[in-house]
Amino acid sequence: MSSPTYADGVTDISIVGATARIRFHVLEADTVEPKNPPKPVHSFTVAMPVESLAQLSESLPKLVQQLLDSGRLKKRSSTKAN
Repeated sequence: MSSPTYADGVTDISIVGATARIRFHVLEADTVEPKNPPKPVHSFTVAMPVESLAQLSESLPKLVQQLLDSGRLKKRSSTKAN
């Protein structure tokens, strides 16, 4: 069994032919200037058929609602930047 893989965020999502690629990153501290904010560094890529990406996108609103209902996620205010 492989070890768990961790990511701090999604860097980008791209489509090449019939394959979707989701690139993930971890945040690493600046070793030269520790006062600087952490920088995203590529960690891994998940490749899947575009149909699977569509199925994933359909299931995410339900997951977000469950997280909101349980209190594990707070809704962001929708203020516009000027």
